[in-house]
Amino acid sequence: MTRDTQHVLLVLVGGVLIKIVLDGSYLRYVRSWSATPVLVAGVVLVTVALVALVRDLRGPPPSGDHGHDLSHGRAGPAAWLLVLPVLALLLVVPPALGSGALAGFGARAAPAVVTPADDPLPPGEAPALGLLDVVSRTAANPHGPVTERDITVAGFVAPSAATPPAGATGLDLARLVISCCAADASAVRLHLADPTGRLSGVTPGGAEGDRWITIRGRIVGGTGTAADGHVPTLSVTTWWPIATPDPVYEY
Repeated sequence: MTRDTQHVLLVLVGGVLIKIVLDGSYLRYVRSWSATPVLVAGVVLVTVALVALVRDLRGPPPSGDHGHDLSHGRAGPAAWLLVLPVLALLLVVPPALGSGALAGFGARAAPAVVTPADDPLPPGEAPALGLLDVVSRTAANPHGPVTERDITVAGFVAPSAATPPAGATGLDLARLVISCCAADASAVRLHLADPTGRLSGVTPGGAEGDRWITIRGRIVGGTGTAADGHVPTLSVTTWWPIATPDPVYEY
């Protein structure tokens, strides 16, 4: 790979980093706080490449102490591997992780943030909670406030990862949680119980993508403990379809 090719490749890599920040697609891969470092990295790469390109166009640098011409440095074949992520982000635009990534994921066995057992629910008739928050609350107290009122949660429909408890439908409401980036993603789930038949006909998404829904219901007391893999059971009152949220992950 010639020096000119190296410069062009650096411009492409830096340009792609800038692009995914500006169009918001970086949220498919990292958390929102990463926007600044990703943008800065892109700007630095483009700047370094352009400065080096201008320097080379002005003429070769002087020879080194031993008379070696340093103007024709070449990168090894491994440098071409940088082309792959550039092409992937420019042409394919990999989507955020979804139900296809659940293989091998159980529930989050040890919630990252355990909500205090006596922490009250937000005000409202059926306050909106994240799935990680629900799992944390039941881990802290499986008979706590989260089991005493209706709540509203959102996620995508997936088959149960394990044998569902009595009364559950075999469907889970799931969400992926990331700490830093998509590479460390893990899953949180709720088993869905449907005593009034509200979920009749509801199935997981297929080739067209995940099926995202919002559910109003109540957590069944005593579920979501270590005994059931920290997967609480949600008794469904009603539900409605939603578009894929942005960001798609919980934190």
